[in-house]
Amino acid sequence: MKLNESITTYDVAEALQGETGKFDVTSPNGERYFVTCQPGHSIVSLEWAGAEPNQQPFLVRKVSQPITTEGRSKRSVAA
Repeated sequence: MKLNESITTYDVAEALQGETGKFDVTSPNGERYFVTCQPGHSIVSLEWAGAEPNQQPFLVRKVSQPITTEGRSKRSVAA
């Protein structure tokens, strides 16, 4: 995803597979989470814990991305 790009998804783990950076994730009921993805790491499982099955999608927006300087990686740069 590009910086500040937003998507909707029913499966956050699948949507963020292979991504890097920090993401602002809003659940269907309005709760917000920050998810950080790093190269070489993956989300093995991310499941909805509500009593009802998830009928509405999550909103995912990329809020920062890692930057590299001469072969070294810094934390992130925000928009």
